[in-house]
Amino acid sequence: MLPMQGRSPIINVSSNACILAGKKLLKDFLEIENLQVSKKDTSKFFSITLKNLEKSLFESLTKARPEWLINPINNEERKDSWVVSVMSGKINFIHGIPHIAISIASLNNGKITSGCIYDPIRKELFYCELGNGSFLNEKRIRVSGRDSIIKSIINCGSNEFPLDSIKRLKLSGSQIRMSGCPALDLAWVASGRIDAYLDKIDLSEYIAGIILVKEAGGFCTDYSMGENILEKKEICAGNPSMHNNVIKILKKNQ
Repeated sequence: MLPMQGRSPIINVSSNACILAGKKLLKDFLEIENLQVSKKDTSKFFSITLKNLEKSLFESLTKARPEWLINPINNEERKDSWVVSVMSGKINFIHGIPHIAISIASLNNGKITSGCIYDPIRKELFYCELGNGSFLNEKRIRVSGRDSIIKSIINCGSNEFPLDSIKRLKLSGSQIRMSGCPALDLAWVASGRIDAYLDKIDLSEYIAGIILVKEAGGFCTDYSMGENILEKKEICAGNPSMHNNVIKILKKNQ
């Protein structure tokens, strides 16, 4: 693939890897829709899809940056590395729901320096690099300007999220949704489509979205407004006003 004008080499590497693998993911998604109708077991097909996606992504990234690590379990030396989520929205894929994504983040000296999230269904590429803002298909994006919790849209990431917290948010006037695709939830916060995102489990799907939200002018913290998202296995992302409002509601009656 040719380099995309105006993008850094790192963004070109990650975006090209996402788009190439995304073509395979889209092809398999269309096939699994047919399997849903036929009532055949999709587990074997799903496993093959994941293996093929991983192979495509890892080969693309290794070819471009052979010295970089990919999804390191321990990286005490803080070597340059990629954090790859082969498929965000696995349950959606299995059920033929068109809401899935691939995400790649780069880490330099232990710090997230770029993020790329690709939606192969809508052909939307969200990407950013530290200090350069967030983009969707070449267009600059920003978090929403909503400052009231009333009629806001807040996505929750999993069934593990406490029901009492969801109840408090709904009573405050917000609309609560669960899309099943954490990577796109964060990308949609960054682009202003939804106002906030909450989750309570540990997922590699967070990483690219964290920097995407921040570079789009949003806040992304744990529930104590700290930076220990992965350690505490909790995340709250949103525009500055909504982020603060949601955190206050979560802390009530605790």
